[in-house]
Amino acid sequence: MPGGRKKVLSGKQFETILAIVIVLAIILIGILVHYKFYLLNFFFIPVIFSGYYLGRKRAILISLACVLLEILYLVFSSRVFGVVFEFGQDELIFLISWALFLVATGWIVGLLSEKREKELFNLKKAYVGILSIVLKYLELGEEGKSTAEKVADLAGKIAAVLEMNKAAVENIKSAALLSDIQELENFLPLVSSTTAFIQEESFSQMKLSDREKIMLKTAALILSEIQPLLQSYNVHYRQKVGELEKNLKVIQVEASIIALAELYVKLTRQGKVKLGPEVISSLEDIKKLSGKYFPVKVVEAFYMVVY
Repeated sequence: MPGGRKKVLSGKQFETILAIVIVLAIILIGILVHYKFYLLNFFFIPVIFSGYYLGRKRAILISLACVLLEILYLVFSSRVFGVVFEFGQDELIFLISWALFLVATGWIVGLLSEKREKELFNLKKAYVGILSIVLKYLELGEEGKSTAEKVADLAGKIAAVLEMNKAAVENIKSAALLSDIQELENFLPLVSSTTAFIQEESFSQMKLSDREKIMLKTAALILSEIQPLLQSYNVHYRQKVGELEKNLKVIQVEASIIALAELYVKLTRQGKVKLGPEVISSLEDIKKLSGKYFPVKVVEAFYMVVY
């Protein structure tokens, strides 16, 4: 078992044991002072603790255990400790409401804790996604450039010929760097949820420097802008790669630029690329896709770049 996994398990076990010790300590204190009903409020301590550190399931189990221990104490108190309780309607209502609130507290705190853990997990995944962009630049390949860099470079040149503004060109290049991710379909929802989490400043509770917060904000802005491009590219040129007669009106031009740049880079490396029933093996074959697979203006801009 990896060391990190052992550390997580040992931490969970320690926190569970600590919560149980707190419960037993409260029981012991109750016995020593002949148990007063106001002491029942102390049971919220282990329940809140377990909910925050151990999650919803364990918090509910510990809250139910507290209720069960209290019931057992009240049932056997006269036989074991010689303490007799007289229950009226008010006392019964108090005990029932206490038990319900105890379980509800465990459920709510545990739910909020799990939500926080999920958000932090997404934030960590965002770091990985951002890091992958950087690694695309650092990855060395033919002529000192990775495939993703070549796609991004060509896509940027096509966008420049189309006289797109500088921000749009940079967004296309950034999206192109991520377009070859194998699990793009699963990556896109993660980008959406993570950028929303960062933009809501939910990470303010984390110990981050101002520089790190600015970097995260910048990364979130970039990812939020390129996410629609990648979504359009994924749907029309990844999932429907073999559909040669596309409805170009519903496809973002930026997505078509990335797909065309990627097709050309693959063609130069592999010699031929299969698109459904068609095999693309030359620039003339790419020209035949004009107006059907790619917008006419994108293909024309592409030819101006490569010639």
